[in-house]
Amino acid sequence: MMKICIKRVFEFIQDWLSVILFILGIALIDVGAFYFNLIVGFFISGLLFIVMAVILSLEERRE
Repeated sequence: MMKICIKRVFEFIQDWLSVILFILGIALIDVGAFYFNLIVGFFISGLLFIVMAVILSLEERRE
């Protein structure tokens, strides 16, 4: 039972690691942009959400 759970967690991390790291990287860029300026922060956030949506949709098509 424990081996099955560990195997499933490992497979989940292996499949989604790039997406998780991508989202964390975008979050860090957003925090930096908001520290710089509020308007720039919202602009960068909007652009990065659009990029995330496009990349995730392309990844879903690939599967």
